[in-house]
Amino acid sequence: MLAGMTEHTPILDPEQFEVLGADMQVLNLKISGDECVTSAPGAMMYMEPSISMSTNCNDCLGRRASGSPCIMSEYKNGGSSPAVVGLTPAIPAKVISLQLEGKTFRCKNGAFFASKGDVDISFNLDCNPLTCCFGGQGCVRQTVGGTGTAFLQAMGTIMTKELGPGEKLVVDTDSVVAWSDSIELSIRRAGGCCTCCCGGEGAFNTVLSGPGVVYIQSMSWKKFKTALTMSVEQQQKEAQESEGGGPPTADGMER
Repeated sequence: MLAGMTEHTPILDPEQFEVLGADMQVLNLKISGDECVTSAPGAMMYMEPSISMSTNCNDCLGRRASGSPCIMSEYKNGGSSPAVVGLTPAIPAKVISLQLEGKTFRCKNGAFFASKGDVDISFNLDCNPLTCCFGGQGCVRQTVGGTGTAFLQAMGTIMTKELGPGEKLVVDTDSVVAWSDSIELSIRRAGGCCTCCCGGEGAFNTVLSGPGVVYIQSMSWKKFKTALTMSVEQQQKEAQESEGGGPPTADGMER
């Protein structure tokens, strides 16, 4: 694969979970014994009768600061045999599986979608005025860590790359989804004055320096909403013009 980039394929564990669908995916999680699954509210699509649902507000401040809801849904199995719950992201997204095994990842705010096992959702403060203002991740960044499995939501084609020590990758600021906490995030100018104003990438690009793993999405939620808004506005404008319903002229307005 060119530049060492590969398309992300969820690491499936048939005894624990599976990801179904090509896009707008479904996450099937098997729950046994005392195991607990946590998800964002409203993620449940279906579940077997022996599974009970509750909520928790553990570290609600850290969750909210990192872009996730204060209250999360929990699923436990009260039966004697394993049972399955099916979860879906709140946006038309694919699922990224992170088997943490003691590692910590920093994520785009609100990227967390669900988890199984020991997973801590918190936040990291970026006190560098340049990166927090122009790096695309803001001052407060979501972190996920622990020994369990975390699941993130991201849109479009998901690409991943393992960066070696000192290796750098320049990324569009809206495309970064998650990166190892060992990776250093910085910025660089997108180009000259004309490029910054008219190149479509803004004034700065994000620079990720290894070692560590980075996950990138081809269609961010922000970009999707912008494209959708432009399409709707164009259709409304065409409908008004075809019906003669354009804005009134000054002479035609009532005084």
